[in-house]
Amino acid sequence: MKTYDSHITEKNPRIANGGLDSVSVVLALIALAISAGSAIAIGQFGALTLMIIPAVIFLIVVFVNPDYGLSIFIFVTATQISNVAIKFYGAPSIAQPLAGLLMFVILLRTVLYRERPLNLGRAAPVLIIYIFALFISMYKAADFAVSSAAFIGFFKDALGGVIIILLIQRPTSFRQAIWALIIAGIFMGTISVFQTVTRTFDNPYFGFGGWESQTSGEQSRNRLTGPYENPNAYSQVMVVIFVLALERLWHEKRSLLRIFAGWSAIVSSLTIVFTYSRGGVLTLIAALGVLFLQNRPRLFPVLMTLVVGLALAQFLPSDYTKHISTLQEIIPTQNNQITDSSFRGRLSENIAAWRMFLDDPFFGVGLGNFEVQYQNYSRQIGLDIRRVARTPASLYLEVLSEQGLVGVVPFILLIYTIFSGLRSARFQFSLAGMQNQSNITMALFAGFAGYMIAATVKNSAYSNVYWILVGMSLSATQVALFSLREKKELDGSR
Repeated sequence: MKTYDSHITEKNPRIANGGLDSVSVVLALIALAISAGSAIAIGQFGALTLMIIPAVIFLIVVFVNPDYGLSIFIFVTATQISNVAIKFYGAPSIAQPLAGLLMFVILLRTVLYRERPLNLGRAAPVLIIYIFALFISMYKAADFAVSSAAFIGFFKDALGGVIIILLIQRPTSFRQAIWALIIAGIFMGTISVFQTVTRTFDNPYFGFGGWESQTSGEQSRNRLTGPYENPNAYSQVMVVIFVLALERLWHEKRSLLRIFAGWSAIVSSLTIVFTYSRGGVLTLIAALGVLFLQNRPRLFPVLMTLVVGLALAQFLPSDYTKHISTLQEIIPTQNNQITDSSFRGRLSENIAAWRMFLDDPFFGVGLGNFEVQYQNYSRQIGLDIRRVARTPASLYLEVLSEQGLVGVVPFILLIYTIFSGLRSARFQFSLAGMQNQSNITMALFAGFAGYMIAATVKNSAYSNVYWILVGMSLSATQVALFSLREKKELDGSR
Protein backbone atom coordinates (compact mmCIF):
# COMPACT_ATOMS: atom_id res chain seq x y z
CA MET A 1 0.00 0.00 0.00
CA LYS A 2 1.27 3.47 -0.85
CA THR A 3 1.46 6.46 1.39
CA TYR A 4 0.11 9.76 0.10
CA ASP A 5 0.33 13.36 1.21
CA SER A 6 -2.87 15.33 1.77
CA HIS A 7 -2.84 16.72 -1.79
CA ILE A 8 -2.42 13.32 -3.46
CA THR A 9 -5.38 11.00 -3.99
CA GLU A 10 -5.39 7.28 -4.61
CA LYS A 11 -7.31 6.33 -7.74
CA ASN A 12 -8.00 3.23 -9.77
CA PRO A 13 -7.20 4.21 -13.39
CA ARG A 14 -10.13 2.27 -14.85
CA ILE A 15 -12.58 4.00 -12.51
CA ALA A 16 -11.00 7.38 -13.23
CA ASN A 17 -11.68 6.79 -16.93
CA GLY A 18 -15.32 6.05 -16.30
CA GLY A 19 -15.09 2.26 -16.29
CA LEU A 20 -15.83 -0.31 -13.62
CA ASP A 21 -13.32 -2.61 -12.02
CA SER A 22 -14.04 -6.22 -11.10
CA VAL A 23 -14.39 -5.38 -7.39
CA SER A 24 -17.17 -2.87 -8.11
CA VAL A 25 -19.04 -5.46 -10.16
CA VAL A 26 -18.68 -8.01 -7.38
CA LEU A 27 -19.96 -5.53 -4.79
CA ALA A 28 -22.94 -4.67 -7.00
CA LEU A 29 -23.84 -8.34 -7.37
CA ILE A 30 -23.48 -8.81 -3.61
CA ALA A 31 -25.81 -5.85 -3.01
CA LEU A 32 -28.44 -7.36 -5.34
CA ALA A 33 -28.13 -10.73 -3.65
CA ILE A 34 -28.51 -9.10 -0.23
CA SER A 35 -31.63 -7.22 -1.35
CA ALA A 36 -33.26 -10.38 -2.68
CA GLY A 37 -32.18 -12.40 0.33
CA SER A 38 -33.50 -9.76 2.76
CA ALA A 39 -36.92 -9.76 1.08
CA ILE A 40 -37.13 -13.55 1.33
CA ALA A 41 -35.87 -13.57 4.95
CA ILE A 42 -38.40 -10.94 6.06
CA GLY A 43 -41.19 -12.98 4.52
CA GLN A 44 -40.01 -16.16 6.25
CA PHE A 45 -38.66 -14.95 9.61
CA GLY A 46 -40.11 -11.48 10.20
CA ALA A 47 -38.82 -7.91 10.37
CA LEU A 48 -36.13 -8.77 12.92
CA THR A 49 -33.93 -9.84 10.05
CA LEU A 50 -33.72 -6.18 9.07
CA MET A 51 -30.93 -5.99 11.66
CA ILE A 52 -28.77 -7.77 9.11
CA ILE A 53 -29.16 -4.99 6.56
CA PRO A 54 -27.39 -2.17 8.47
CA ALA A 55 -24.65 -4.62 9.47
CA VAL A 56 -24.01 -5.51 5.82
CA ILE A 57 -24.18 -1.85 4.80
CA PHE A 58 -21.63 -1.05 7.48
CA LEU A 59 -19.40 -3.83 6.16
CA ILE A 60 -19.56 -2.44 2.63
CA VAL A 61 -18.91 1.15 3.77
CA VAL A 62 -15.90 0.12 5.84
CA PHE A 63 -14.61 -2.01 2.97
CA VAL A 64 -14.78 0.93 0.57
CA ASN A 65 -13.30 3.38 3.09
CA PRO A 66 -11.51 1.68 6.04
CA ASP A 67 -10.95 5.08 7.69
CA TYR A 68 -14.59 5.03 8.79
CA GLY A 69 -14.00 1.72 10.54
CA LEU A 70 -10.82 3.13 12.08
CA SER A 71 -12.64 6.12 13.56
CA ILE A 72 -15.54 4.05 14.85
CA PHE A 73 -13.22 1.49 16.45
CA ILE A 74 -11.23 4.18 18.27
CA PHE A 75 -14.38 6.00 19.39
CA VAL A 76 -16.00 2.78 20.66
CA THR A 77 -12.83 1.83 22.54
CA ALA A 78 -12.16 5.23 24.11
CA THR A 79 -15.76 5.68 25.26
CA GLN A 80 -16.04 2.06 26.49
CA ILE A 81 -19.36 1.72 24.64
CA SER A 82 -19.10 -2.06 24.59
CA ASN A 83 -18.67 -2.31 28.38
CA VAL A 84 -21.51 0.16 28.95
CA ALA A 85 -23.83 -1.82 26.67
CA ILE A 86 -23.00 -5.07 28.46
CA LYS A 87 -23.42 -3.64 31.97
CA PHE A 88 -26.48 -1.45 31.53
CA TYR A 89 -28.39 -3.18 28.76
CA GLY A 90 -27.25 -6.79 28.90
CA ALA A 91 -26.13 -6.55 25.29
CA PRO A 92 -23.47 -8.79 23.80
CA SER A 93 -19.98 -7.41 23.25
CA ILE A 94 -19.77 -4.78 20.52
CA ALA A 95 -16.00 -4.48 20.50
CA GLN A 96 -15.24 -8.11 19.63
CA PRO A 97 -17.52 -8.35 16.54
CA LEU A 98 -16.27 -4.93 15.43
CA ALA A 99 -12.65 -6.06 15.74
CA GLY A 100 -13.45 -9.25 13.83
CA LEU A 101 -15.23 -7.27 11.12
CA LEU A 102 -12.29 -4.92 10.70
CA MET A 103 -9.82 -7.82 10.49
CA PHE A 104 -12.04 -9.40 7.84
CA VAL A 105 -12.09 -6.15 5.85
CA ILE A 106 -8.30 -5.84 6.11
CA LEU A 107 -7.80 -9.41 4.84
CA LEU A 108 -10.40 -8.96 2.09
CA ARG A 109 -8.79 -5.78 0.80
CA THR A 110 -5.39 -7.49 0.95
CA VAL A 111 -6.69 -10.33 -1.26
CA LEU A 112 -8.71 -8.21 -3.71
CA TYR A 113 -6.50 -5.14 -3.98
CA ARG A 114 -3.14 -6.80 -3.24
CA GLU A 115 -2.57 -4.20 -0.54
CA ARG A 116 0.47 -4.78 1.61
CA PRO A 117 0.22 -3.14 5.05
CA LEU A 118 3.19 -0.86 5.53
CA ASN A 119 3.10 -0.50 9.30
CA LEU A 120 4.03 -3.92 10.68
CA GLY A 121 7.66 -4.07 9.58
CA ARG A 122 9.28 -2.47 12.62
CA ALA A 123 6.47 -3.08 15.09
CA ALA A 124 5.92 -6.81 14.52
CA PRO A 125 9.11 -8.17 16.18
CA VAL A 126 8.66 -5.97 19.25
CA LEU A 127 5.00 -6.94 19.64
CA ILE A 128 5.75 -10.65 19.16
CA ILE A 129 8.45 -10.57 21.85
CA TYR A 130 6.11 -8.67 24.18
CA ILE A 131 3.22 -11.13 23.75
CA PHE A 132 5.59 -14.10 24.06
CA ALA A 133 6.85 -12.76 27.40
CA LEU A 134 3.25 -12.56 28.63
CA PHE A 135 2.72 -16.14 27.53
CA ILE A 136 5.80 -17.37 29.41
CA SER A 137 4.66 -15.69 32.64
CA MET A 138 1.52 -17.85 32.68
CA TYR A 139 3.46 -20.99 33.54
CA LYS A 140 4.92 -19.56 36.74
CA ALA A 141 1.49 -18.62 38.09
CA ALA A 142 0.08 -20.33 41.19
CA ASP A 143 -3.42 -19.87 39.78
CA PHE A 144 -3.21 -20.80 36.11
CA ALA A 145 -6.90 -20.09 35.45
CA VAL A 146 -6.53 -16.46 36.55
CA SER A 147 -3.31 -16.13 34.57
CA SER A 148 -4.77 -17.56 31.36
CA ALA A 149 -7.81 -15.27 31.65
CA ALA A 150 -5.48 -12.29 32.06
CA PHE A 151 -3.46 -13.41 29.02
CA ILE A 152 -6.58 -13.70 26.86
CA GLY A 153 -7.65 -10.22 27.94
CA PHE A 154 -4.24 -8.73 27.14
CA PHE A 155 -4.14 -10.54 23.80
CA LYS A 156 -7.56 -9.16 22.79
CA ASP A 157 -6.49 -5.63 23.69
CA ALA A 158 -3.18 -6.04 21.85
CA LEU A 159 -5.11 -7.23 18.80
CA GLY A 160 -6.92 -3.91 18.89
CA GLY A 161 -3.56 -2.19 18.64
CA VAL A 162 -2.61 -4.35 15.67
CA ILE A 163 -5.88 -3.45 13.93
CA ILE A 164 -5.06 0.24 14.39
CA ILE A 165 -1.59 -0.33 12.92
CA LEU A 166 -3.07 -2.10 9.90
CA LEU A 167 -5.72 0.58 9.31
CA ILE A 168 -3.52 3.68 9.62
CA GLN A 169 -1.83 3.57 6.24
CA ARG A 170 -1.81 7.25 5.21
CA PRO A 171 -1.30 10.65 6.85
CA THR A 172 -5.03 11.31 6.50
CA SER A 173 -5.79 8.09 8.41
CA PHE A 174 -3.42 9.14 11.17
CA ARG A 175 -5.09 12.54 11.43
CA GLN A 176 -8.55 10.95 11.44
CA ALA A 177 -7.55 8.63 14.29
CA ILE A 178 -6.51 11.63 16.39
CA TRP A 179 -9.82 13.35 15.71
CA ALA A 180 -11.71 10.22 16.73
CA LEU A 181 -10.14 10.55 20.17
CA ILE A 182 -10.92 14.27 20.32
CA ILE A 183 -14.58 13.63 19.46
CA ALA A 184 -14.69 10.90 22.10
CA GLY A 185 -13.48 13.52 24.57
CA ILE A 186 -16.32 15.83 23.57
CA PHE A 187 -18.85 13.03 24.05
CA MET A 188 -17.64 11.87 27.46
CA GLY A 189 -16.55 15.24 28.79
CA THR A 190 -19.75 17.07 27.90
CA ILE A 191 -21.84 14.50 29.75
CA SER A 192 -19.53 14.60 32.78
CA VAL A 193 -19.38 18.39 33.01
CA PHE A 194 -23.14 18.77 32.55
CA GLN A 195 -23.77 16.11 35.19
CA THR A 196 -21.51 17.86 37.70
CA VAL A 197 -22.71 21.41 37.05
CA THR A 198 -26.39 20.40 37.24
CA ARG A 199 -25.79 17.96 40.15
CA THR A 200 -27.79 15.28 38.35
CA PHE A 201 -25.87 12.35 39.78
CA ASP A 202 -29.05 10.27 39.94
CA ASN A 203 -29.08 10.21 36.13
CA PRO A 204 -26.73 7.56 34.66
CA TYR A 205 -26.87 9.22 31.23
CA PHE A 206 -27.22 5.89 29.45
CA GLY A 207 -24.24 4.49 31.34
CA PHE A 208 -21.80 7.31 30.55
CA GLY A 209 -22.52 9.35 33.70
CA GLY A 210 -20.70 7.20 36.22
CA TRP A 211 -19.48 8.51 39.57
CA GLU A 212 -18.50 7.28 43.01
CA SER A 213 -19.02 8.84 46.42
CA GLN A 214 -15.97 9.45 48.58
CA THR A 215 -15.85 10.58 52.21
CA SER A 216 -12.66 11.95 53.71
CA GLY A 217 -12.96 13.34 57.22
CA GLU A 218 -15.98 15.61 57.20
CA GLN A 219 -15.87 16.12 53.44
CA SER A 220 -17.98 14.10 51.01
CA ARG A 221 -17.54 14.40 47.27
CA ASN A 222 -18.75 12.76 44.08
CA ARG A 223 -15.85 11.68 41.88
CA LEU A 224 -16.64 11.27 38.21
CA THR A 225 -15.82 7.94 36.63
CA GLY A 226 -17.68 8.33 33.33
CA PRO A 227 -17.85 5.00 31.48
CA TYR A 228 -14.64 3.77 33.19
CA GLU A 229 -15.93 2.99 36.70
CA ASN A 230 -12.67 4.40 38.08
CA PRO A 231 -11.88 8.13 38.41
CA ASN A 232 -8.12 7.65 38.02
CA ALA A 233 -8.46 5.65 34.81
CA TYR A 234 -10.95 8.21 33.49
CA SER A 235 -8.63 11.14 34.19
CA GLN A 236 -5.68 9.27 32.66
CA VAL A 237 -7.49 8.96 29.33
CA MET A 238 -8.84 12.52 29.45
CA VAL A 239 -5.33 13.92 29.91
CA VAL A 240 -4.31 12.37 26.58
CA ILE A 241 -7.42 13.76 24.88
CA PHE A 242 -6.86 17.22 26.39
CA VAL A 243 -3.31 17.43 25.03
CA LEU A 244 -4.39 16.32 21.55
CA ALA A 245 -7.31 18.78 21.55
CA LEU A 246 -5.12 21.63 22.79
CA GLU A 247 -2.64 21.11 19.97
CA ARG A 248 -5.46 21.16 17.41
CA LEU A 249 -6.80 24.32 19.01
CA TRP A 250 -3.41 25.92 18.47
CA HIS A 251 -2.68 24.72 14.94
CA GLU A 252 -5.93 23.71 13.22
CA LYS A 253 -6.59 25.79 10.11
CA ARG A 254 -10.35 25.33 9.76
CA SER A 255 -12.44 27.38 12.17
CA LEU A 256 -15.10 24.72 12.75
CA LEU A 257 -12.53 22.10 13.66
CA ARG A 258 -10.80 24.58 15.94
CA ILE A 259 -14.13 25.12 17.73
CA PHE A 260 -14.50 21.36 18.21
CA ALA A 261 -10.93 21.15 19.48
CA GLY A 262 -11.58 23.95 21.97
CA TRP A 263 -14.80 22.26 23.10
CA SER A 264 -12.95 19.00 23.69
CA ALA A 265 -10.10 20.74 25.54
CA ILE A 266 -12.50 22.59 27.87
CA VAL A 267 -14.69 19.65 28.84
CA SER A 268 -11.80 17.20 29.12
CA SER A 269 -9.84 19.54 31.43
CA LEU A 270 -12.90 20.13 33.62
CA THR A 271 -13.57 16.41 33.72
CA ILE A 272 -10.05 15.81 35.03
CA VAL A 273 -10.81 18.28 37.84
CA PHE A 274 -14.17 16.67 38.62
CA THR A 275 -12.60 13.21 38.96
CA TYR A 276 -10.71 14.57 42.01
CA SER A 277 -7.78 12.50 40.81
CA ARG A 278 -4.56 13.78 42.35
CA GLY A 279 -2.58 11.67 39.91
CA GLY A 280 -4.64 13.17 37.09
CA VAL A 281 -3.60 16.71 38.06
CA LEU A 282 0.08 15.79 38.25
CA THR A 283 -0.18 13.95 34.95
CA LEU A 284 -1.84 16.92 33.28
CA ILE A 285 0.95 19.24 34.44
CA ALA A 286 3.59 16.77 33.27
CA ALA A 287 1.98 16.27 29.84
CA LEU A 288 1.71 20.02 29.31
CA GLY A 289 5.36 20.36 30.31
CA VAL A 290 6.37 17.77 27.70
CA LEU A 291 4.25 19.55 25.08
CA PHE A 292 5.82 22.95 25.79
CA LEU A 293 9.34 21.54 25.89
CA GLN A 294 8.93 20.09 22.41
CA ASN A 295 7.67 23.27 20.80
CA ARG A 296 6.82 26.55 22.46
CA PRO A 297 3.69 27.81 20.68
CA ARG A 298 3.10 31.32 19.45
CA LEU A 299 2.10 34.00 21.97
CA PHE A 300 -1.55 34.23 20.93
CA PRO A 301 -2.39 30.53 21.47
CA VAL A 302 -0.69 30.66 24.87
CA LEU A 303 -2.62 33.76 25.92
CA MET A 304 -5.86 32.23 24.66
CA THR A 305 -5.18 29.08 26.68
CA LEU A 306 -4.44 31.11 29.82
CA VAL A 307 -7.62 33.17 29.46
CA VAL A 308 -9.72 30.05 29.03
CA GLY A 309 -7.94 28.42 31.98
CA LEU A 310 -8.66 31.38 34.26
CA ALA A 311 -12.30 31.38 33.15
CA LEU A 312 -12.60 27.69 33.94
CA ALA A 313 -11.01 28.14 37.38
CA GLN A 314 -14.35 29.35 38.71
CA PHE A 315 -15.73 25.85 38.24
CA LEU A 316 -13.24 24.38 40.72
CA PRO A 317 -15.03 22.73 43.64
CA SER A 318 -14.60 24.52 46.96
CA ASP A 319 -12.71 21.62 48.56
CA TYR A 320 -10.60 20.80 45.52
CA THR A 321 -7.45 22.58 46.67
CA LYS A 322 -7.66 20.89 50.07
CA HIS A 323 -8.02 17.49 48.45
CA ILE A 324 -5.05 18.05 46.14
CA SER A 325 -2.92 19.34 49.04
CA THR A 326 -3.00 15.87 50.59
CA LEU A 327 -0.30 14.98 48.05
CA GLN A 328 2.20 16.33 50.58
CA GLU A 329 1.63 13.19 52.65
CA ILE A 330 3.60 11.11 50.17
CA ILE A 331 6.67 13.36 50.64
CA PRO A 332 8.83 11.62 53.26
CA THR A 333 9.66 13.74 56.31
CA GLN A 334 10.81 12.91 59.80
CA ASN A 335 7.43 13.48 61.44
CA ASN A 336 5.23 12.67 58.48
CA GLN A 337 2.55 10.01 58.90
CA ILE A 338 0.30 8.80 56.12
CA THR A 339 -3.29 9.12 57.28
CA ASP A 340 -5.07 9.05 53.92
CA SER A 341 -6.54 5.55 53.56
CA SER A 342 -6.10 5.67 49.78
CA PHE A 343 -2.38 6.41 50.12
CA ARG A 344 -1.96 3.68 52.74
CA GLY A 345 -3.64 1.12 50.49
CA ARG A 346 -1.56 2.06 47.46
CA LEU A 347 1.65 2.07 49.47
CA SER A 348 0.84 -1.41 50.76
CA GLU A 349 0.15 -2.65 47.23
CA ASN A 350 3.40 -1.22 45.90
CA ILE A 351 5.48 -2.63 48.76
CA ALA A 352 3.88 -6.02 48.18
CA ALA A 353 4.66 -5.79 44.45
CA TRP A 354 8.31 -5.04 45.15
CA ARG A 355 8.58 -7.94 47.59
CA MET A 356 6.99 -10.31 45.06
CA PHE A 357 9.63 -9.26 42.56
CA LEU A 358 12.44 -9.83 45.06
CA ASP A 359 11.09 -13.30 45.82
CA ASP A 360 11.29 -14.26 42.12
CA PRO A 361 13.09 -11.52 40.15
CA PHE A 362 13.30 -13.53 36.94
CA PHE A 363 9.70 -14.67 36.36
CA GLY A 364 7.63 -12.92 39.05
CA VAL A 365 4.49 -14.49 40.52
CA GLY A 366 2.81 -14.99 37.15
CA LEU A 367 0.56 -12.92 34.93
CA GLY A 368 -2.57 -11.77 36.80
CA ASN A 369 -1.49 -13.44 40.04
CA PHE A 370 -0.67 -10.36 42.09
CA GLU A 371 -4.25 -10.30 43.38
CA VAL A 372 -3.98 -13.99 44.28
CA GLN A 373 -0.84 -13.43 46.37
CA TYR A 374 -1.54 -9.94 47.75
CA GLN A 375 -3.14 -10.79 51.09
CA ASN A 376 -0.20 -13.00 52.04
CA TYR A 377 2.09 -9.98 51.73
CA SER A 378 -0.38 -7.37 52.99
CA ARG A 379 -0.71 -8.99 56.41
CA GLN A 380 3.06 -8.82 56.85
CA ILE A 381 3.23 -5.18 55.77
CA GLY A 382 0.40 -4.06 58.10
CA LEU A 383 -0.68 -0.88 56.26
CA ASP A 384 -3.83 -2.01 54.49
CA ILE A 385 -6.88 -2.99 56.55
CA ARG A 386 -8.75 -4.26 53.47
CA ARG A 387 -9.01 -8.03 53.21
CA VAL A 388 -9.91 -8.31 49.55
CA ALA A 389 -8.02 -9.11 46.37
CA ARG A 390 -6.16 -6.07 45.07
CA THR A 391 -4.08 -5.11 42.06
CA PRO A 392 -0.89 -3.01 42.12
CA ALA A 393 -1.21 0.76 42.18
CA SER A 394 1.44 1.07 39.47
CA LEU A 395 1.67 -0.44 36.00
CA TYR A 396 5.44 -0.70 36.27
CA LEU A 397 5.34 -2.53 39.60
CA GLU A 398 2.56 -4.71 38.22
CA VAL A 399 4.77 -5.83 35.34
CA LEU A 400 7.76 -6.23 37.66
CA SER A 401 5.91 -8.32 40.26
CA GLU A 402 3.94 -10.54 37.88
CA GLN A 403 6.39 -11.03 35.01
CA GLY A 404 9.80 -10.30 36.52
CA LEU A 405 12.72 -9.35 34.33
CA VAL A 406 11.44 -11.64 31.56
CA GLY A 407 8.46 -9.32 31.14
CA VAL A 408 10.09 -6.01 32.06
CA VAL A 409 12.71 -6.11 29.30
CA PRO A 410 10.19 -6.48 26.39
CA PHE A 411 7.96 -3.88 28.07
CA ILE A 412 10.81 -1.35 28.19
CA LEU A 413 11.74 -2.23 24.60
CA LEU A 414 8.17 -1.51 23.46
CA ILE A 415 8.03 1.83 25.26
CA TYR A 416 11.43 2.84 23.89
CA THR A 417 10.34 1.88 20.36
CA ILE A 418 7.21 4.00 20.71
CA PHE A 419 8.85 7.18 21.93
CA SER A 420 11.92 6.99 19.71
CA GLY A 421 9.59 6.30 16.77
CA LEU A 422 7.35 9.28 17.57
CA ARG A 423 10.36 11.56 17.84
CA SER A 424 11.64 10.32 14.50
CA ALA A 425 8.16 10.57 12.92
CA ARG A 426 7.84 14.21 13.89
CA PHE A 427 11.16 15.02 12.22
CA GLN A 428 10.30 13.02 9.07
CA PHE A 429 6.88 14.63 8.72
CA SER A 430 8.57 18.04 8.86
CA LEU A 431 11.08 17.03 6.17
CA ALA A 432 8.19 15.83 4.01
CA GLY A 433 6.58 19.26 4.30
CA MET A 434 3.71 17.94 6.40
CA GLN A 435 3.83 20.28 9.37
CA ASN A 436 0.26 19.51 10.37
CA GLN A 437 1.07 15.83 10.92
CA SER A 438 4.31 16.82 12.63
CA ASN A 439 2.39 18.90 15.17
CA ILE A 440 -0.09 16.10 15.76
CA THR A 441 2.79 13.68 16.36
CA MET A 442 4.25 16.12 18.86
CA ALA A 443 0.95 16.16 20.77
CA LEU A 444 0.67 12.36 20.64
CA PHE A 445 4.19 12.14 22.10
CA ALA A 446 3.19 14.46 24.97
CA GLY A 447 -0.18 12.76 25.51
CA PHE A 448 1.29 9.26 25.57
CA ALA A 449 4.06 10.49 27.88
CA GLY A 450 1.35 11.77 30.21
CA TYR A 451 -0.42 8.42 30.02
CA MET A 452 2.75 6.54 30.96
CA ILE A 453 3.55 9.01 33.76
CA ALA A 454 0.07 8.36 35.15
CA ALA A 455 0.89 4.65 34.97
CA THR A 456 3.29 5.12 37.89
CA VAL A 457 0.20 5.36 40.12
CA LYS A 458 -2.24 3.46 37.90
CA ASN A 459 -2.29 -0.21 36.92
CA SER A 460 -3.13 -1.93 33.63
CA ALA A 461 -6.93 -1.67 33.96
CA TYR A 462 -8.59 -0.56 30.70
CA SER A 463 -5.54 -1.58 28.72
CA ASN A 464 -7.68 -1.49 25.55
CA VAL A 465 -7.12 2.28 25.43
CA TYR A 466 -3.40 1.77 26.10
CA TRP A 467 -3.15 -0.51 23.06
CA ILE A 468 -5.06 1.96 20.90
CA LEU A 469 -2.43 4.57 21.78
CA VAL A 470 0.34 2.05 21.13
CA GLY A 471 -1.11 1.28 17.70
CA MET A 472 -1.46 4.94 16.77
CA SER A 473 2.09 5.71 17.93
CA LEU A 474 3.71 2.82 16.08
CA SER A 475 1.72 3.72 12.95
CA ALA A 476 2.95 7.30 12.98
CA THR A 477 6.54 6.11 12.62
CA GLN A 478 5.97 4.12 9.45
CA VAL A 479 3.51 6.57 7.87
CA ALA A 480 6.03 9.39 8.31
CA LEU A 481 8.85 7.28 6.87
CA PHE A 482 6.88 6.31 3.76
CA SER A 483 5.62 9.88 3.32
CA LEU A 484 9.18 11.18 3.30
CA ARG A 485 10.28 8.48 0.83
CA GLU A 486 7.39 9.32 -1.46
CA LYS A 487 8.20 13.02 -1.36
CA LYS A 488 11.82 12.28 -2.32
CA GLU A 489 10.61 10.07 -5.20
CA LEU A 490 8.27 12.80 -6.42
CA ASP A 491 11.00 15.44 -6.15
CA GLY A 492 13.43 13.17 -7.98
CA SER A 493 11.00 12.59 -10.86
CA ARG A 494 10.51 16.30 -11.55
